[in-house]
Amino acid sequence: MDSWYATQRLMILIDNLDKIYYCPLKSNRLVDDSGGVKKYQKLEGLKWNELELASGKIIKIKGIPVR
Repeated sequence: MDSWYATQRLMILIDNLDKIYYCPLKSNRLVDDSGGVKKYQKLEGLKWNELELASGKIIKIKGIPVR
């Protein structure tokens, strides 16, 4: 799916179905890739290594509850 469909409501629905999904996010999203160690930051502030650039990264999106 593209970033247009990456809404809180749809991502919660997909998560509740125990599915893993991969999608681009709008640049205004606040995310955490530190496992809760750091504060949420703007998506554009994330650092990516070569493997993550090729295959993606697991992140926590602010406003999406953790199960």
